[in-house]
Amino acid sequence: MKVLLTVGTHEQSFQRLLDAAQQTLLVRPDDEWVVQYGVGSWSLPLPSVRAAADYFDAPSMQAHLAWADVVVSQCSPGTVFGALAAGAWPLVLGRQIAYDEHVDDHQVLFARELDRAGLALDLRTAGRLTDALAEEDQQDSTDRQRRCRQAADRSAENATRFRADVWRVLGSVA
Repeated sequence: MKVLLTVGTHEQSFQRLLDAAQQTLLVRPDDEWVVQYGVGSWSLPLPSVRAAADYFDAPSMQAHLAWADVVVSQCSPGTVFGALAAGAWPLVLGRQIAYDEHVDDHQVLFARELDRAGLALDLRTAGRLTDALAEEDQQDSTDRQRRCRQAADRSAENATRFRADVWRVLGSVA
């Protein structure tokens, strides 16, 4: 399975997810990984890691999204919807204030809602990553692509409705 791990560009580390990914690599050596580790640390130079960097520029990130079967990530809208648009299923973990990963727990709430809506898998805990990848690896790649297309279509429809609602509200107060 081809896995893109990205923790985004936030100034606080998401070492909890990076550590879980390194543990997962040790028990799933046949997966191929591309890793964007931000301000965290990554020290596992295995042959299954095709590339590891603190940050990727936009064209590189687009190429990695297109390459991946799944994206393991913090729970940010840009990453989730970018993954779906590229045909990669998002496995997300919300950054938490309790671990000094963010200023609040909005990503935890967003991850829960994405999972409920069928737009991503909320890992809920970093320790669930290995099992979640194993479960996703059992899915047919055609089915995964279909799920991504359906989720991307639903999110595009929601965005269109949201924009219309915003303009309607703005028009009524002008």
